[in-house]
Formats: sequence, C-alpha cells, structure tokens
Amino acid sequence: MTGSTDGKSGMTARDIFNGAFRQPSPQPAVIDLGSQPAQAGKFTITGVSRIRPSFLSTLLQPTFSATTVKQLADEAREAAGKLQALGIAKQVSVELDKGDGINVHFRCQDGSRFAVRTGVDVGGDEGTANVVGRLNNIWGGGESFEANYARGTKTAAAFRGVLAVPLAADPQRCFEVSASQATTDQRPYTGHDEVRRSLGALIRKQAGPVQHEVAYALAWREIAGLGHKASPSLRALAGHSVKSGITYTCTYDDRDSLTVPTQGALIKSVAEVAGLGGSVQLAKAQVELQSNRPLAPGYVLSVGAQVGALWSLDGQRVPLADRFFVGGAHSVRGFEYRGIGPRDKADSLGGDVFYAAGLSLLTPLPRVEALRGHLWANAGQCALLLNQRKANEFMRFLSSPSASIGFGLVYRHSMVRAELSWCIPIAATSSDRLKAGLQFGLGFQFL
Repeated sequence: MTGSTDGKSGMTARDIFNGAFRQPSPQPAVIDLGSQPAQAGKFTITGVSRIRPSFLSTLLQPTFSATTVKQLADEAREAAGKLQALGIAKQVSVELDKGDGINVHFRCQDGSRFAVRTGVDVGGDEGTANVVGRLNNIWGGGESFEANYARGTKTAAAFRGVLAVPLAADPQRCFEVSASQATTDQRPYTGHDEVRRSLGALIRKQAGPVQHEVAYALAWREIAGLGHKASPSLRALAGHSVKSGITYTCTYDDRDSLTVPTQGALIKSVAEVAGLGGSVQLAKAQVELQSNRPLAPGYVLSVGAQVGALWSLDGQRVPLADRFFVGGAHSVRGFEYRGIGPRDKADSLGGDVFYAAGLSLLTPLPRVEALRGHLWANAGQCALLLNQRKANEFMRFLSSPSASIGFGLVYRHSMVRAELSWCIPIAATSSDRLKAGLQFGLGFQFL
C-alpha cells in the first residue's frame, strides 16, 4: 500500500491518505474597527482652570455628531488641537474608552494666562525694539488681548492693542478690535513726521493656504514737524486727514518659508474703499505675486511682481499717507528707500500708481547651509498719473522703468532674512535717488 501508485493521477497511497485528513489553514478575520458604528457617550476634561461651557459645547459638537469610531477619534483629536492653538491648553492627550457609547476624556496641561516678551522687528528700512504683553483665554473661550509698545530708528513711539475673539471655537476664524497710535520720522527721505491714530475691527478666516480678511478702520493722520527745508509740495500736503474705510484682503500662500522660500507661490490682493465719513474719499487696489521654483539641489529661481493704483473719488488731492512708495532694499534694490517716483527737492511725494518686478536666483555656497549666493534683477516705477489726468503719459510710465541688477549674499534665518548686495543701477529718472554699490537689507518680505 505504501508504494502503490494511482496511474491516473500519479499520486501514491500515502499522498491520498494524508490529503484526506489535511485541514485548510484558517484565514484571520479582518475587522475594520474604524468603520464600526459608534456614538460619543460622556465627555470629561481635566487640567484646565478656565473654560466656558458654551465654548466647550460648540467645540465638541462635531465629536458628538460622529457616527463611526474613526470619525469620532478624528473629531476628538481636532478639538484637542484647537484647545492648544487657542492657548487654553499647552498639551492635550485624548483618551477613548467603552461605556454607554464611547466616552471621551481630555487630559490637559493648563495654558499660560499671561506672557511678556521683548523683541526686535525689522522692515521698511527701519529697526524697532518692542515690548509685548499678552493675556490669554480671558473669558474661557480662547480670547486674547495683546498690547505692544515699540520704539525704533524712525518710530518715536508706537502703541497697539488688539482684542481677538475666536468665532465658533475655531482658531482659523476670529474677530479682532484694535486701537493704535504711532509717530514716525520720515527723514531723510522726506522732511516731515507722521502721526497716525486709528480704531479698527476685522474678521479673518483661514482655510488651508487661503486667507480672507475684511476690515474697517477709522484713522486720523497728521503730516507735521516740517523743517525749514520742506518743499512747497510737501507743505501743501501737510495737515490732518481722517479716513474711514473698508478693506478686503485675499491671500493664497503655500510657500515653504516666509523669508527665503524654495518652492511655492504667493498671491495677495487688497481692495480698499474709503469715504464712509471722514475727509478722504478714495478707492485703492494692490496685487502682489511671487513664484519660487527649485531648479537643482540648492538652486532656486524666484519671480515676483507688485502693482497698485488708487483713485480719488471726490476730485481732491490724495493724502500723502495713502500713496504708494517704491525703492529700497526690500523693494527695487539699487535705489534708496522711497527713492523712485515723484519728488520735490529732497522730499519723496509718492504716487497714485506703481509697479515693481524682480527676478532672483539663489545658489548654494560650500560648507554654509544658511548662506546663499544671490543674483537678481529689479525694475519698477511710481508716478502721479490717474488723479492728475495725465493718461497720455501712462504708456511712457509703463515703458520707462527704473532698473538695477546685482549680486550678493542672503542669510537665511527662521525669523528674518538678511541681504548684502552689490547694486548696479542701469536705468533711472532724473528724480530718482540711486544707491549704487553695497546695500544691506534686513526683514521678512523682499521683492
């Protein structure tokens, strides 16, 4: 029997005997717990000293509306993240356990109620030192109040207070009210001081890389402190103006860095209408574009452009405080700050229309990761055309930009960008203020 063979199949008797008693190996059962029906039961939270019941109810509404285990867990983690983003808790651990439904428990580390910090801000050809105090979670719903006092190389004194309130328990949507006052010395670019006092309110919504903002501001501006060398044009613009207006800002920004991006794009548009009371009636629009593309490891090509225009709605002269200014290390390199555009003697008068464009190539440098080589070309122009009824000069304005080229170094830091450039102006008007040779820039946004 042991050696016999089935002639048809070629199997031995032993094979047939063993096959009769061989059992198929059991297959493991796969259960998708995430798709199992579920409903939130009880919710508890520990570790936070202040949280408003109405806020908590709004925060947890998506969690208690979940219908599956996975959806419930995701919504609970989302709610925990919002508590951290709003400063109510520093850390939140989420625990789920089976009970009458699925019980949810948040174990939190309480957030700081107040903070004070000092720092330095740079930009607009100015450095400022500031002291900031902040109160967090004022009424148990993630509200905050921040007060900022600053003094700088041009800012004699500046104060700003902002009360921020999240909407629908969402850190991506908020309502803010603010009050500010600042006195700045615009010398040596133009011979005057500028005082601004303002009250404002805004609503902001963030959705991924897109941010929408609608703001109202009531501002009292004063052009004062004119020196004895002030030009007749500047003297005609001096004095008080009150502006009451609404501004809408839409921003798309998916860049990987705000200071030295290596990829991504920025699209920003700002539209403003003033004339809801006050002495200023105008419409203003501005667009900013930037694209960054890696060419090879360490090589990044950046293209940027800015354009803006404003119109007087009552036929009056547009105040100096509302005009556009072009030129400087952050704008068109190779020119002084506010060095491009209309000028009377030493005073920059700004314009009602402008454009600026830039092309940059960042290159790697050996052994220093934070330092990059920088080749660039910039062009731009600023003029008083629209409100002066000089439409016949518009084509000349477009076709005759002030321009420069250059090279230098860029230092990349997580908080700021520093540039040292050798500038070569290649086109300019008779009123432009050139900055040939070395030019240093420190700030966040560059053309």
